[in-house]
Amino acid sequence: MSMLHLKIEQQQYNDKIVLEQINQSYPLGAIHGVLGENGAGKTTLFHCMANLIPFKGEQMIPANYTFGYLPAELYVFPLITGDEFLKFYVTAKKIAFDDTKKNQLNQFFDLPLNRYASTYSTGMLKKLYLLGILLQQNDILLLDEPFNGLDFKSSAFITALIISLKEQGHTLFIASHDIEHLFSYSDTISLIKEKGIAFYPSKADFRQVESLIKEDALRKVDALRNVFDKI
Repeated sequence: MSMLHLKIEQQQYNDKIVLEQINQSYPLGAIHGVLGENGAGKTTLFHCMANLIPFKGEQMIPANYTFGYLPAELYVFPLITGDEFLKFYVTAKKIAFDDTKKNQLNQFFDLPLNRYASTYSTGMLKKLYLLGILLQQNDILLLDEPFNGLDFKSSAFITALIISLKEQGHTLFIASHDIEHLFSYSDTISLIKEKGIAFYPSKADFRQVESLIKEDALRKVDALRNVFDKI
């Protein structure tokens, strides 16, 4: 089985070490879920994977693979239309823009591509970026919180799309706070904690992750009860 190798010896901002001693392999053609508390380093991990920031280690994505990155925080120039954004987003990677394919895909995304980005909701911007990533024809997708801001119908559509992309041979890394949803479609889970990664390679292992999170939550609730008792 072909693998991607993630090796981060250390990544830091100024004097703060965010990630270190990560050495993990991931099978291609699978969906890899990424969990972590706020500030644990999920976005930093994705930036390292995409080689967008300096770190000590090795580049994960080989030169012969293309990748698309969906950031958690999206920005589009407000006075650019959805259509103009897609053309720029695709041609910037030296890929021919296929207007017919764009129109075919947008039958499912249902975006008003003739309108300015300033009129788009958060969910619409998310779908615009995802549409652009699909038009780029990437092998590997790094999706940081792809469901934030989506309504229930869009969320169901993107979930089905993610599963379909895997079936077509794409490799996806998806960071999300929605544990049950992430577990439902992921093949592996990486839990970022203490600057490293705890790796769970199969669905049979996911319940262990869930148990650890629930046990930690119960400990905090018990401690909170003690505080209330003293008030």
